[in-house]
Amino acid sequence: MPQQPRDLKPLFEPAAVAVVGASRSQAKVGGLVLSNLLEAGYRGRVYPVNPAAALQGKDIMDLPAVASVAELPDGLDLAVVCLPREQVLAEMRILAAKGVRAAIVLAAGFRETGRLGFEAEMELKRIAQDAGMVLLGPNSLGLISTGCALNASFAIGQPKPGGVAFFSQSGAMCVAVLDWAMSLNMGFSRFVSLGNKALIDESAVLRYLGADPETRVIVGYCESVEDGGEFMAAAAEVSTRKPVLMLKAGSTAAGARAVSAHTGAISGSPAAYRAAFRQSGVLQVDEAEQLFGLAQAFATQPLPAGPGLAILTNSGGPGILAADACARSALTLPRPSTATLSRLTEILPGFASAYNPVDIMGDAGPQRYREALAALLADSQTHAVLVLLTPTALAQAEATARTVIEAANGEENPGKKPVAACFMGREAVRAGRELLQAAGIPCYDFPEAAVEALDALYLHFRRTQKQQPPATSCDGELSRGACDAPWDEEARYIVEAAKTRGLIEISGVEALEAAHAAGLPVLTTGLARTSAEAVRLAEEIGLPVSLHLATPEPGPAAGAWTGGGIGFGGGGAGGGFGGGGDPEALGRFARLRDEAGVRHAFLALTSRAARLRPEAYVTGCLVQAATGLPGQGGFELVAGFTRDPQFGPLLSFGLAGVSSELLGDVSHRLAPLTPEDAREMLREVRFYPLLRGARGGSVVSLAALERLLLSVSRLAQRLPMLVGAEFSPVLAGPDGVFIAGARLTLG
Repeated sequence: MPQQPRDLKPLFEPAAVAVVGASRSQAKVGGLVLSNLLEAGYRGRVYPVNPAAALQGKDIMDLPAVASVAELPDGLDLAVVCLPREQVLAEMRILAAKGVRAAIVLAAGFRETGRLGFEAEMELKRIAQDAGMVLLGPNSLGLISTGCALNASFAIGQPKPGGVAFFSQSGAMCVAVLDWAMSLNMGFSRFVSLGNKALIDESAVLRYLGADPETRVIVGYCESVEDGGEFMAAAAEVSTRKPVLMLKAGSTAAGARAVSAHTGAISGSPAAYRAAFRQSGVLQVDEAEQLFGLAQAFATQPLPAGPGLAILTNSGGPGILAADACARSALTLPRPSTATLSRLTEILPGFASAYNPVDIMGDAGPQRYREALAALLADSQTHAVLVLLTPTALAQAEATARTVIEAANGEENPGKKPVAACFMGREAVRAGRELLQAAGIPCYDFPEAAVEALDALYLHFRRTQKQQPPATSCDGELSRGACDAPWDEEARYIVEAAKTRGLIEISGVEALEAAHAAGLPVLTTGLARTSAEAVRLAEEIGLPVSLHLATPEPGPAAGAWTGGGIGFGGGGAGGGFGGGGDPEALGRFARLRDEAGVRHAFLALTSRAARLRPEAYVTGCLVQAATGLPGQGGFELVAGFTRDPQFGPLLSFGLAGVSSELLGDVSHRLAPLTPEDAREMLREVRFYPLLRGARGGSVVSLAALERLLLSVSRLAQRLPMLVGAEFSPVLAGPDGVFIAGARLTLG
């Protein structure tokens, strides 16, 4: 992807602005943009460009009209182009020749409309790049920078200054969010509509906002990311300094189709986006309401120095809901200290509850709230406080809000601990809620949303405090620990040779050989085409061995004889491998301890295959080492990767078979993987307790599984001609981790 302009100051802080296509009528985009610019109180020079008005010698909104962009001063900071698509390119060429440093193109009708629109957008991008011009759009609503009173948009309304920066790929989302935020009294530092992102995208805006002193929290609405690597680098850099919250649209098949129709972009894999956000420190949210609930907390409150949450309430039910939400979060409900309990006992009626949640009863007035809040804020075990109020007959919402504000911002809170509120109800608590919002104390409709916001604050604090050495992958390209498995270039030769032969997939022994050369823990394996060859291979490998039916065909032919799931049994010549049942039906025999058993297994598997699927091409049987295989209670797992078009290799880990995928119990990360990423992948899956011996099962070597995932990550990076790989089954138990099957997909 071409290098984007790094200096966005002409866009966000221009000394002068030209409105190309300005109009007296606010029913037109050019009139609305000019009106917004003037009403915001922009202090720089404004040039309205309108040939008709200039020829008539008329002003536009009391400003002298300019006849054409050719008459603008050279080196102007910003031009807002309010023209139809058909006129944009010609005017942009003149602006580029005049040395205009930044431009906002509002017109739609570019790549989102098809081939002609795409070609027009590519030409627009070329013009800007050749001139070194910053380009926002096309198909953009514009932008707002409250610090310099700049409203270069055609949105309705003027937001007040604040610490929240918002960017969105959707202009309509910008309009809705702006209206909603103003109703919540939320202020903005920057407000950006990215549009089609011909040149300036999320990554460039993130880097600018990360260095912007007026921005405390960055909030984004994202439909697609074109350069996943650059986005992750920018987000990882910025999120260590400021919280970055992101709402990702297009997370379903229907949503992805809508994204393509809206902007002409490919949405990409939801799992890849989740992994990218997580690995780069972005907090992904699922709903717009949740997005701005968290933004309010980050913009107004300090970070808690620990997980201890004190809940102060005038009714039991909301306190219980808050406690339940706390149990689902990283927060805790510490017991107040002895000194705090003594103070609360003096303050509260005898039938109140001084324990956490602290229930000060339905008749609590403002003074009782204030004294109890002061006591909790003074407790060293309290790191944040949630104040709940329900509109009982004796509750005084407005007066209580004032006391909460005074206590949170006054001497009662010397440690500047975060305070959030939840005034449940609507009309009865409206005045109190508005007071709290105006004073910078976020107030939520329900306890769960308030706890979620405080939890997000704590998680961000924990992330910023976490000291991590520089990350490295197995190749040492990054550097946080490395996979010490060997690497043999034979892996590359096998894959390249297969591609030369025109293959689109490598399976069986050849795939296992490539995996072994890449340093993965592969069971010694050979392909036997006859029973005599199976016996010979068993002697060479060393008894005991396992036999698997071998077929190069993916899909039903292979799947009919492949077992899966948890557990693989031991036994003699007929020992089942795959959780019980008829071993012939499962397409394999395990722990064959003598030549007779090997011969019988080969004949049984191949003859049954010929009876059940005479149309299938069976090449014989795979003979695999069984020494060191986990015994009863081990696991069959699957690990692998697919190559996402935006973010590159996406690794996955779960149980073998269909159960993990159907139940959604699969963890994902993007390569390059670090040891910490590998550890988190293992701990994310719901069956993780089983790997640690829950219910009397076998304890699997987590270190061996981590090394396996790191090796898969390295394989994906070193062999870019692979579009995917699946290692299944991965046999895991107390004695180690072994790959018994592999399939590599070529691009």
